[in-house]
Amino acid sequence: MEKLIITVAPTGSVPAKKDTPYLPTTPDEIAETAYLCEQEGASVIHVHCRDENERPTSDSHLFKETVDKIRKRTKLLVMVSTSGVAGKSDEERAQPLVVKPEMASLTTGSLNFAGRKPSIVYLNSWETVTFLAEKMHQLKIKPELEAFDIGFIHQGIKLLRQELVEKPPLFQLVMGVDGGIPGTIDNLLHMTRQLPENSVYTVAGVGRSQLNMTNLSIGIGGHVRVGLEDNIYYSKGQLAPNEDFVARVKHMAETLGRDVATPEDARVILGLKRKK
Repeated sequence: MEKLIITVAPTGSVPAKKDTPYLPTTPDEIAETAYLCEQEGASVIHVHCRDENERPTSDSHLFKETVDKIRKRTKLLVMVSTSGVAGKSDEERAQPLVVKPEMASLTTGSLNFAGRKPSIVYLNSWETVTFLAEKMHQLKIKPELEAFDIGFIHQGIKLLRQELVEKPPLFQLVMGVDGGIPGTIDNLLHMTRQLPENSVYTVAGVGRSQLNMTNLSIGIGGHVRVGLEDNIYYSKGQLAPNEDFVARVKHMAETLGRDVATPEDARVILGLKRKK
């Protein structure tokens, strides 16, 4: 198997410090988390930013400050979020791309976040998807195609056919979101069978499915994402910082005899060059 890429998603747009004191929300806190996670084996960081009130923001200045501080302290590949969960316009969602990260998330379909109260519709029209894909293509930013269900993969394949995604395509299989595909062994294997040839894929298990999906992905040759964006509990009732989740993945990979990728290894696997 190729070396394991560990992505850390330390913040997200939903958890708050009232939920866990380990959540990094400021540029300095996120950069410190990036450093600690790199020490434990992470090679990619997925960046969300928060404003002074902890609300999700796409502000390009805040993203620049955060990414600059991450790059000053680490060699991690930087992936920014283009999430529109908070109802942002397409132009607002594209703002983080101006910092020219190596990668950016691109969700290729819509779904209901049914587990929240009130529930939220994560809306990604085909016009929004192609708008963001074209922006990424112009800036030579690799999209991570986020698939919350089977149909999302086939929408990603459409982008690949339109030559808006460079090869090898990178898919993130998001398992266990209430409103998306449940995090089961059968579902994950079915998802991987839908992927185009020579794809690279990362598995993100959400909530209680995180540990099982992580371990399965390590064993079948996929890559993994962990972090407080997806799950704040290290075990039942036990909170922990992001670096502990990364360290556990590295330990499991070593136990199974799979090497962990450095940031430079990850760049080779993903067909990327280091940003200057």
